[in-house]
Amino acid sequence: MFENLPWTTETAIGHSPSPRALPSYGGRYVRQDGSEHTCQTIGMSPDYIAVHAGRAPEIAEKVVLLLDEFGRFDGKVVLCFRTGFTMNFEAEGRRRERVATQLAWLSRRHTLEGAAQLRRHERIVPFRSDSTIAAGDEVFPCQIKNMSRGGALLATPGKARNGAKLTIGRNTRAEVVRQTEDGFAVVFMRLLPLETFDWHLEL
Repeated sequence: MFENLPWTTETAIGHSPSPRALPSYGGRYVRQDGSEHTCQTIGMSPDYIAVHAGRAPEIAEKVVLLLDEFGRFDGKVVLCFRTGFTMNFEAEGRRRERVATQLAWLSRRHTLEGAAQLRRHERIVPFRSDSTIAAGDEVFPCQIKNMSRGGALLATPGKARNGAKLTIGRNTRAEVVRQTEDGFAVVFMRLLPLETFDWHLEL
């Protein structure tokens, strides 16, 4: 049913004024009937996402898109084509700004891949930087000097060897990867969700 629809990058992005040149990200989408299907992104903007999908939904159908790199997006299908569909998504205020910032950063990384100054994730200093570290039966205080969605740099009087598994704050699981003069660096076992990642986040 999609053979006669035009297909270009611009139409897939759904008339977005500034689609980003990005690598492809995997994920899945949930249709209104509750069925789940795998998909792969083609392009993204702060308003639209285009994906390759084996079974496209209907125009105007509500879908939930779950991307490994970005988290959850709720929206409606605005365009169907032979190999997938484009959806808009409901994001306002702070969350839309976070998506736009993440897309801009990923676009720079993709364009300048391999440049030493680009880190894997944007790093921030949380507004409330005091937290705790639980290592086995020990609990000690720490200060989050900076963090990304994938890890953090911690200042703490506690000691933990490289490779040690820890819990930061309430339930953020992490692994020690590097020692510093006043603490150590950790990587998180799971990426922090994009929709909650900003300086107000408390671990």
